[in-house]
Amino acid sequence: MELRHLRYFIAVAEELHFGRAAQQLGISQPPLSQQIQALEQELGARLFERTNRRVELSEAGRLFLEEARQVLAQVEKAADVARRAQLGELGEMKIGFTSSAPFTSKIPKAIHAFRQRFPAVHLNLKEMSSRDVAAGVFDESIEVG
Repeated sequence: MELRHLRYFIAVAEELHFGRAAQQLGISQPPLSQQIQALEQELGARLFERTNRRVELSEAGRLFLEEARQVLAQVEKAADVARRAQLGELGEMKIGFTSSAPFTSKIPKAIHAFRQRFPAVHLNLKEMSSRDVAAGVFDESIEVG
C-alpha cells in the first residue's frame, strides 16, 4: 500500500464522488477508480458502496477512513520533525564548559537566548576541564565548548 492510495481514498471518502475527488487530486477519474479498486483488492474489503447515482462509505470504509487520516497525519508529523531537525530546531546539543564559565555573563545569556529561540532543542551541559572541552570539540563528542 502506498501513501497515494490513502490520499486517493480520503479524497473520495470526503467528496463521495469520484469525479470531484479526481479533480481535487489533479488526476483523471478512471485511474482514480482503478487505484481505489486496487486498494480494495489489497485490503480484501469493499470501502465504498457504489450505485449509478451515488457513492457512500461502507462500514469497512468508514472505519478505514479514520485510520488512513491518522497514518497521513503521522507521516506529516515525521516529515516535519525531519525538516525541523535539519534546520536545528529539534534535537540535542552537547555543550562542554569549564567551571568558571557560569561566572562570565555572556555564556548564561547565550544559553538563555538559545533556549528562547529553540525551545525544542535539549541542551546537554557538561562541566569539563579546558583540555577535555578542547578534546570534545575535536572528537565531536560535544558540539560547543
